[in-house]
Amino acid sequence: MAPSTGPAATGRPSPAATSTAPAASDPRVPGGDGNHASGDYSFAAGRQADADDQGAFVWADSAGGDTLLNSPAANSFTARASGGVKFFTNAGATTGVSLAAGGGSWASVSDRARKRNLRPVDPMRILRRVASLPLSSWSYRSQSVSIRHIGPMAQDFARAFAVGEDPRHITTIDADGVALAAIQGLYRENLAVKRKNAALEARLAALERAFSRIAK
Repeated sequence: MAPSTGPAATGRPSPAATSTAPAASDPRVPGGDGNHASGDYSFAAGRQADADDQGAFVWADSAGGDTLLNSPAANSFTARASGGVKFFTNAGATTGVSLAAGGGSWASVSDRARKRNLRPVDPMRILRRVASLPLSSWSYRSQSVSIRHIGPMAQDFARAFAVGEDPRHITTIDADGVALAAIQGLYRENLAVKRKNAALEARLAALERAFSRIAK
């Protein structure tokens, strides 16, 4: 934990406490119950949220009972929402991402009713472009060089498939779609090879029968 030099804030804010403007670095507990914030610039709210690190934000729902939800590090964002999490990115709250209650993966809106301008894709064309897509092992400049990742550069991905909001990011829904299209392309390619092999095997069997008759 990062040491705190400012005062701690706990529990519910009282009218007296809120009538005087706090210093910018003071920890904040805007409401809820059993919350504690002692790190400078920290924030704790909900029930049993504990923000002891500088710049930490902790939101705890009511499901944890008396179990504290602690900030893991300075300048971190921690939340417990046992009923699930949703983030919307439009005014009508019809598109965004969600994390189901008890789940471990983000889900993107993919409802047909939320889409327009549908066009078919050519799986074989996608497959060829995937085959020629440069892939690298790399580290983010914001992380330790010991942490490695594997994948394409966003610029190459955008140039190959012309998808996404800009050429500096790759959305998971686009990466998944490209992968599924490439799998379909591989299936079609494999099916064509199987059919060709079956035809060659039938031709070979016919030649063997003919040779057997001649040999007799």
